[in-house]
Amino acid sequence: MIDNVIRNLKYLMSEKGILNVTELARLTKIHQPTLHRLLAGDVKDPKYINLKQLADYFGVVVSDLVEKDLSSIPTNHKIHFNSVPIVGNAQLGDGGFWTGMEYPVGTGDGFIYWPTTDKDAYALKCKGDSMMPRIKNGEYVVVEPNHRYIPGDEVLVVTADSKVMVKTYLYTRGGVATFISINEEHPPIKINESDIDRIHYVAGIAKESLRFD
Repeated sequence: MIDNVIRNLKYLMSEKGILNVTELARLTKIHQPTLHRLLAGDVKDPKYINLKQLADYFGVVVSDLVEKDLSSIPTNHKIHFNSVPIVGNAQLGDGGFWTGMEYPVGTGDGFIYWPTTDKDAYALKCKGDSMMPRIKNGEYVVVEPNHRYIPGDEVLVVTADSKVMVKTYLYTRGGVATFISINEEHPPIKINESDIDRIHYVAGIAKESLRFD
C-alpha cells in the first residue's frame, strides 16, 4: 500500500508543479517531518487523517490515493484544476447573508484550487454550525451554478432579500421548497419559490489550505 501512496503522491506533486516536500507541507498544513517520513517509505501505515488531508488537497478520494495508479487514468478522465474565486460568505443557518464583493469576473478575495469544469464556479467562506459536522465553521464551499441539482444535494440558496444558506435540498411542493440541515438542532426551512433568487449546486467543501492569493 505505502509504495502505491508514495508513487501517487509524487505523480500528483509533479502534475501540480509542487517541487518538494517543504512546499507540500506548507500547502497541506501537514508537519514537514511527517511528510518526509511518508514519502521516504518510513511510515508503513500512514494515519488516515494525513491521507485524507492529502487526498482533499489533490482533489481525489482516499481509496484512489491508496489503491489506484493515478498516473494510468486516461487523459480525458484526469483531474483538471482551476482557480475558483472566493466571492463572499454564506451563513450556515436560517439567517444567512450574502457579501457581494463586486470583484471583476474571475477574481475575488483569494482563490480555491479546485477540480471543476464549470467556468462560473465560485467559492464562499462558511459561518455557523447548522451543517456540522459535514461543513465546519470557516471552511469553504465550492459552488457550480451551471450544475443541475436533485433532492438530497447540498445547495446554496439565495433569497430575494439577500439571505444566503447552504442547505440540503429536499423537495418542492405546492410552490414551496423545503431544505434541511445536517445538524438536527436546526429545523427544516420552507421557502416560497417566489422568494428564492437562485439555487446553486454545492460541488464540494474546501479546507483553508486550498486557499491562495
